[in-house]
Amino acid sequence: MLQVSESQVRLGLSAPDKTEAIRIAGRAMVDSGLIDPGYIDSMLGREAVSGTYLGSGIAIPHGLPEARDLVRRTGVVVVQFPQGVDWGGGEPARLVVGIAAKSDEHIAVLQRLTGVLGDPAEAARLGNTSDPRAIMAVLNGEAPTAPASEPVAAPIDGNSIAVTAPSPHGLHARPATALVEVAKRFRAEIAVRHGGTTANAKSLISLLRLGASGGQPLTVTTAGEDAAAALQAIRAAFEAGLDEPVSMATPAEEPAPRAAPADLDYDGRVIAGISASPGVSTGPVWKFQREELTVAETAPDPAAQHRRLDQALAAAAADLRNLHEEFWKKAGAAKAAIFKAHQELLDDPEMVAEAHALIGQGKSAGWAWRAVYEERAGTLAQLADPLLAGRAADLSDVGRRVLRLLAAVAETMAALPDHPVILLAEDLEPSDTAKLDPAKVLGLCTAGGGATSHTAIIARSLDIPAVVAAGPSVLDLENGRTAILDGDGGVLVADPSERDRGRAAEARIKVGERREAERLDRYKPAITTDGRRVEVAANISDPAEAVQAVEAGGEGVGLMRTEFLFLQRDLPPDEEEQFAAYQTMVRAMNGLPIILRTLDIGGDKNVPYLRMPAEGNPFLGVRGIRLCFEREDLFRTQLRAMLRASVEGPVRIMYPMIAAPAELERAKAITEAVRQELNVPPVELGIMIEVPSAVMMADRLAREVSFFSIGTNDLTQYVLAMDRLHPVLAPQADGLHPAVLRMVERTVDAARRAGIWVGACGGVAGDPAGAVLLSGLGVAELSVAIPAVPSVKARLRAIAMADAERTARDALDCADAGEVRALVRQRFADAGGVS
Repeated sequence: MLQVSESQVRLGLSAPDKTEAIRIAGRAMVDSGLIDPGYIDSMLGREAVSGTYLGSGIAIPHGLPEARDLVRRTGVVVVQFPQGVDWGGGEPARLVVGIAAKSDEHIAVLQRLTGVLGDPAEAARLGNTSDPRAIMAVLNGEAPTAPASEPVAAPIDGNSIAVTAPSPHGLHARPATALVEVAKRFRAEIAVRHGGTTANAKSLISLLRLGASGGQPLTVTTAGEDAAAALQAIRAAFEAGLDEPVSMATPAEEPAPRAAPADLDYDGRVIAGISASPGVSTGPVWKFQREELTVAETAPDPAAQHRRLDQALAAAAADLRNLHEEFWKKAGAAKAAIFKAHQELLDDPEMVAEAHALIGQGKSAGWAWRAVYEERAGTLAQLADPLLAGRAADLSDVGRRVLRLLAAVAETMAALPDHPVILLAEDLEPSDTAKLDPAKVLGLCTAGGGATSHTAIIARSLDIPAVVAAGPSVLDLENGRTAILDGDGGVLVADPSERDRGRAAEARIKVGERREAERLDRYKPAITTDGRRVEVAANISDPAEAVQAVEAGGEGVGLMRTEFLFLQRDLPPDEEEQFAAYQTMVRAMNGLPIILRTLDIGGDKNVPYLRMPAEGNPFLGVRGIRLCFEREDLFRTQLRAMLRASVEGPVRIMYPMIAAPAELERAKAITEAVRQELNVPPVELGIMIEVPSAVMMADRLAREVSFFSIGTNDLTQYVLAMDRLHPVLAPQADGLHPAVLRMVERTVDAARRAGIWVGACGGVAGDPAGAVLLSGLGVAELSVAIPAVPSVKARLRAIAMADAERTARDALDCADAGEVRALVRQRFADAGGVS
C-alpha cells in the first residue's frame, strides 16, 4: 500500500501566490523521484482548467492526463504553508498535496484526506503542526479521521434564500437531479435545509433523504467565492420548476415510451414495445429474478479495490449515458429523465466517498458498494411520501448495475409461482429463456432486447407470446398485477378493463382456431393465391428436432446448427459421434433435404478445448469459417462425418461467416479433399450470407456454390453496426430495416444471374412481416423455428406474390424499420395477422 514518508512532507514554507506554491510542491515531487520536471507545467495547466482546492485549507494540485508519461512513479508529497496561500476562493490553502498518478495507488491516501475535510479543527491543526509525523499518521491511516460523509450534510454559514419544493411531488428524482446539475456548476458550498435536516445540494441521495414533499418550504444556503452567483442560479432553477413539466401526469397516465399501433384499442395502460413472438395472453405479471450477486467482505489490496470500484462506476455511468441518450431520442426528455437521475445517483459524492472509505478499512469494493447503496435505499424506502420512497427502487437498480461488475454471479433462477404468469424482465439470457416452462409462462415482456435477440428467437421456438424493448416502465409493475400481453400488437396492457379482457379472450379463441386450422393444413405447400411457391423449412439444433420439423410440416431443414455437439463438454466430439447424430437426422427427414452448417463458434462461447482467447469484440473475431481454418483438424473431422451421412439422404453443407472468395475457395478445397478420401458422391455446397462483404461479392461467390442462405440476424447487426444483444441498441437492430432489405435484394439479384436459389434462416424469416417481404424480394426458401412452420405456410397461402413483390419494392424506399412494418400492416391487414 502507498505510504507517505517523512521526506515527502515539507513544513513551514511560504509562497506569494498559488502558482509559486504549485511550483514548490512540484519541485518537492521531483526531489522525491515522483515526476520529471516537465510535469510541473502540466500541474499549472490543470489549475487553469479546473481548480484543485478541496476546502478546509487543503488543495491537491496534479497534472493533466496527457502528461502521465512524465510521472516516474505514483505518490504524493505534502507541502505546508502555515500562513496560507490564496487559492482563488477567498480561503487560504495551508496543506498542498501534490499528486503524481501513474496508477491508482494514491486513491487510498486521498480517501483518508477526505476525512480531514470533514473536521475543520483537524485540518487547522495539520496546517500549523511542526511535527511531520502528525500528517503522516493521518495520510497513512494510522490516525482516525472524521467520516467522509459527515460534512456534506452539515449546516453552513452564508447567504440564504427561501424556496418551495416543486409541486405536486416535491424534491423527487427528476427535480433533485436538476438541482444537483445546477449546484455542481459552482465551487461554492451549497446546502438545502428542510425542517431540522440539511442536505448537500451536490448529492442526489442527500437531497432525496430530505423527504421534501410538494409545496414544502426549503432554505438554500451558499458560501464560497461564487456563492452569490450560485444562489441566483438556484433561485432561477426553482422558479423554472426544476425540470418538472407544467402539467404532471400520474405514473399510470404517463405516455408509453413507444407509440402503440393506431389500430390497437385498449382501455388499460398500454406499454408499447416490439412484437417478438405472436399470441395473446392474460394473467398476473411476475418479475424475473436470475442472478445472485455474492461478494467477499474483505480484500487484501485496497488500492486494487479502489480501482475496481472506480472502473465499475465509470462503466455503469457509460451504460446509463447511452440509455439516457437512446430513450431521449425515442421518448423525449421527460421519459428519459429517470436515466439521468440514475447517472447522478452514481456520481453522488457522499455515496462514492463512503464506499471508498470502507475500502480503506479493508473491505472489498463489492462489499463496500453494496453496504452503502443498500443502507441509503433502505432510508429512502422509509420516507412518508410514496413517490420519494419509490426512488429506493431506482437506487437499488443503480446499485445492482455496479455490483454486477464487482461481484461473483451465481447463475440461479428464482422459482416461479405455482400459477401461470406473464414474465417481466430487464432482458433474458438465451439460457434463461430456454429453461422456461411454457406451461408456467403465459408470455414474456422485456424492457430491453430486440426482435432479433436470442430471447425473441427462443420465445418463438417455444411458442410463447413475447414483447421486447418495452422500456423500463414494465419493471414498475407489481407482482400479481393483471395484464394482457399482446404479442401480435407488440404491447403489454396493465390493469385491463373488462372490455379489454373480453377482447383478449376473443383474440385467444381466434388465435387458437387459426392455429388449429394451420395445424390441419401444415402439410400443404406454401403456394400463394397467384400460384407462386415458397418452400418453408425448419431450423433445428439436435437430432430429436428433426422428427419434430417433419411433423410440423417442414419441407426440409434449412439450418441444422451443429454447435450442439461441441458445447458444454471437455473434449470435442469424434467422427463417430458426429456421424451417428447426422445420420439420425438424415434418416428422420425421410428423403427431405437437410442443410448441415459447419461449426459456427466464436470467442463469445466458452469452449475450453478450443483454447480461444477472450476477444474484445468476438463478433468481429475468429468465428465461423475462420475458426474452422484455425482448427482444420476439427473441420476435417466434421466434414468426414457429414459426407458419410450424405449417403443416407440429401445432405447439403453450408459454410458460415464467409467474407471473401478466397475463404470459400479454401473451404471447398478442404471439403473436396475429404470427399475424395471417402470416395462418396458430391453434395450441394452453400454459404451463409451474413456479412456485408459477402453481399458485395455475391456475384463472384454465386459462381462457386449451389445456394445462398441469408442469416438475417447477423447480417442485421453487421449492416447496422448494432449488437443485437446490446442493452440499448438491440431494439433498433431490426432485420426489416430498409438497409438490410436492400442487402437481401442485392444478394437475390446476384443469385438469379448465376442460376442459384436463395434461402433465409434468420429470425426475420419467421416474422409475419418478414416472411412476406423476403418472399417478395425473391427468397425461395424460408427456414424458421419449428412452431412457426404451419403459420408461415398459412400466411403465404393467404397472399398474392404480386402484392408481396410490390410491397417489398416500396419497403426499400422506406426510412426505417418502423415505416416498413407500418407499410406491411397496412397492405396485409387481413392476411393472417401480418404485422
